[in-house]
Amino acid sequence: MSRDQQLLPAIAPAPGMNHHLFFAVLASAQGVQQAVQLRETEKALHKLEGSMVRAERLHVTILSLGWDAVFSETKCQRACLAAAQVNVPAFELQLDRCLSFRGRRSRHPLVLCGNEPGVEGIRALHRSLYRALDSVFAGGATVDRPLPSMTPHMTLLYSDGTVGEHGVSPVSWVVREFQLLYNLRGSPGPYRILAQWPLR
Repeated sequence: MSRDQQLLPAIAPAPGMNHHLFFAVLASAQGVQQAVQLRETEKALHKLEGSMVRAERLHVTILSLGWDAVFSETKCQRACLAAAQVNVPAFELQLDRCLSFRGRRSRHPLVLCGNEPGVEGIRALHRSLYRALDSVFAGGATVDRPLPSMTPHMTLLYSDGTVGEHGVSPVSWVVREFQLLYNLRGSPGPYRILAQWPLR
């Protein structure tokens, strides 16, 4: 992961754009337990204060479909068509690096990242899903656009303070499915799972 990627500002939705669709891997019960324990350790070690990501929202994003002014049934249907084409095996995801991304208004995300081969599986899932989405949204035409960069990460909390990249006890679990999630901005509850697909 490059330093440029670490310092990219968090992208906020434009005013009035409140509906977000995105593909993600939700943390397993094991992954949630490990992440919550690690978060408490990091908070105490670095004296961090801020808002914590709810346990049921802990996830690693695969692809965002963007923010919209209204919920888009068409986008949802096309996304499901693309996801059904994905054919990758289950994999172990391992996140063993912790650092702060640059945030907005002093809200710096504290995140977990991973090095190869711990994130190799989710990168393969990202590639497969991106190509399927490109084809579906292009009406079935073959599209040869470059794959966008991806830094697999799980956000633990948002804080005024920042920490440099350092190794931590791994947060890991076997990923056996991925989800299409819906987030209504401002909603306090868990993300709504619109659909999910098993990995072979």
